[in-house]
Amino acid sequence: MRNVSRVLAAMYCSGWLHAVGAACLSPDVLQVSVIPKNARNTQTSSQSALLQAIGQESGKAVALLPAASYAAVIENLLAGTAHIAELGPASYALLRKRAQHFVPFASLSSSQQLGQYHSLLVVRADAMYHSLAQLRGKSLALTDPSSTSGAVVPSWMVQQTTGYALTHYFSHVLFMGSHDRALEAVRKGTVQAAFVASDQMPADNNSWRVLWRSPALVGSPFVMDSRLCPAIQTQVRKAFLERQERLQTWLQLQHYPYVVPVTAQDYEGMQALLAQP
Repeated sequence: MRNVSRVLAAMYCSGWLHAVGAACLSPDVLQVSVIPKNARNTQTSSQSALLQAIGQESGKAVALLPAASYAAVIENLLAGTAHIAELGPASYALLRKRAQHFVPFASLSSSQQLGQYHSLLVVRADAMYHSLAQLRGKSLALTDPSSTSGAVVPSWMVQQTTGYALTHYFSHVLFMGSHDRALEAVRKGTVQAAFVASDQMPADNNSWRVLWRSPALVGSPFVMDSRLCPAIQTQVRKAFLERQERLQTWLQLQHYPYVVPVTAQDYEGMQALLAQP
């Protein structure tokens, strides 16, 4: 028996038992998936500096896994085809309803504090509309059904403010897939208004009129699969939070100067909102 114990101990220390038992995940390629906030966001070129930083820190090959919708990013995570992903606060809350083994660990921010942004209801600056009430029966662009600022919070606000479901208050609702496409639909006159994220508004604010601004929303989280081996999780966190000099090109493209740590507790408010009937 003593010899068996010694053999088992040696096998555990060598990692063999860990590999055949309750093994942690150590994929050959770390797959990263990101929500389509704008047309460029899911292109490898706009994420290449991030992928390179993760690869340098982890020693792993890293690839971007394309996703055409917020729901697709969630499904990539649940299927195990993505190991690291950017989600919106609401899409993270939706993911957490279905699985508990994903942890938020980082978020973009304009300061070294927890980042915040807003949902905005916007129309063209030259439009005749100056209030939500004037938009009743008009057409509206949304981003994605799982977008916090581009669908989830707006739907809640319209219901609370008017007593009508958003899809009944507006005559026609289009999901455009990204914030920039929603703004483009307003600019072209395809729709009269759109709900978009404040951090996705173009620099030329003179072209737009903001009719409503939500309370502050916690910045979008990056999450990772907690089944990844502990060393890989530590390396990924370092790539985001401790080696930000490698991320400068990526941060410039994201229009944020910092990455800050987050935890699941930071998104409890959104989970409570989604739990409401």
